[in-house]
Amino acid sequence: MQLIFRVEGNQQAGLGHLMRCFALAQAAQEAQIEFTFVCTESTQRFLQSRHQWQGNTALIPNGASIDDEINIIQGLFAAKQGKDTINNKPVFLVLDGYQFDYDYQKKLKSADLPFAYFDDINTFLANGQQHLANIIINGAPSATELGYEQNASTSLLLLGDAYQALRLEFLDLAPIPISERHSMLVSFGGADAQNHSLHLLAALSALRVEIPVRVVTGAAYANTGELDACIRQGRIESHDQAFDISMPVQHVHDAQDMADMMLHSKLAVCAAGGSQFELLHCYTPSFLLVVADNQYPATQKASQQGWCEAVDWRKEPVTWDDYLALATQLSLAFDQDKALEKSQQMAIEQMQGRQAQGFGIHNILDACIAQAKFVANEQ
Repeated sequence: MQLIFRVEGNQQAGLGHLMRCFALAQAAQEAQIEFTFVCTESTQRFLQSRHQWQGNTALIPNGASIDDEINIIQGLFAAKQGKDTINNKPVFLVLDGYQFDYDYQKKLKSADLPFAYFDDINTFLANGQQHLANIIINGAPSATELGYEQNASTSLLLLGDAYQALRLEFLDLAPIPISERHSMLVSFGGADAQNHSLHLLAALSALRVEIPVRVVTGAAYANTGELDACIRQGRIESHDQAFDISMPVQHVHDAQDMADMMLHSKLAVCAAGGSQFELLHCYTPSFLLVVADNQYPATQKASQQGWCEAVDWRKEPVTWDDYLALATQLSLAFDQDKALEKSQQMAIEQMQGRQAQGFGIHNILDACIAQAKFVANEQ
């Protein structure tokens, strides 16, 4: 079998979609399955910067139309099927991104291309549309409550905890006790387009917080120079105010060992989305910031599990008072060891309940292999 991924990661879309596909590609690589990412040049550069990367890419030219993209994907299918007909290795496409809407998927279906679709909130149902993918993947705990049975009757549904697409580094980790963790992790995703990292650091400094902080920014973060200059000078500005930085700060850009950082953090404040599943696997008490509607159901479900708190920042704009309120909550929570130990225990219990389900990326890969073989036999 061979996999083709169509996905992007950039400052506008962030890196969450790309990292889910990267996790599945890692599982494919482990299983000696060849894969190709169909993407633009900026996404290609990010993939090639990962030290685990061993795949292939096919570039989408700037300004390419949807039909151009479909033609490129069709060409890859034809080339790979021709190459592997003798060895009976079917080809299967994986889509991840909101731009791959109903009209896009209809073109894939018309071209007879089998595909899986990573979904988050079943917007197709709200739009009165039927899913066309051979497989729908939604690893959020809330996925079974989103009505897929109403509009995905012909799709194989991979829903819930057993289908979370986490990178290999997050699998099968042993808990590190709260007493052995000493810093706060601040990470607002691959892009942090609103520069929450800098503004929260300023708010913590305004309150004279002295907790050691590790700020992790993603490859699509555009304000690295500004943040590094502030840390180097020990002075930070936000909302027309300036403060001396009051705590030890380490800034890590484009981290390649995120699991280790999460695993050793006493408390984390992170963007909701894929990061929340990573934090759970690291048994790390967390504040999860919801900035988009598609994040809300899964994050609310996670907060009900007792290991994290959801902070709803979907309104625009986030104000200085919002940053101060969050900084206050974080500084108070960091010193409450008993409460943090209780939160961590809830995370441990959640993970113990999932052990029998197997690892999500392996479950997803097995389903893609089976579906690809089924489609090939039907053809």
